[in-house]
Amino acid sequence: MKDKAMLTENSKIFATGVFLQPVKCLINGIEQFRWVAVSFEDESYFDGQIVDPIEYADNLQQMIRA
Repeated sequence: MKDKAMLTENSKIFATGVFLQPVKCLINGIEQFRWVAVSFEDESYFDGQIVDPIEYADNLQQMIRA
C-alpha cells in the first residue's frame, strides 16, 4: 500500500491540461477545501473556438480571452 501524499496549501497537482491547487473556502457555513485551477496548458475551447482561460478576474467576461 502506498503512503498518502502530504499536501500543503501551496501544493499543486496536474490534471489533463490544468494545474490545480487546494484552496480553503467557506461553503454554506462549512469550512472545506476545493481544487482551484491555477494555470492551464494546451489549448482550451469555448463554443468551438480556441480561447485563453484566465486564472482569476474581477468579472465573468474577463475569465477568457479569445
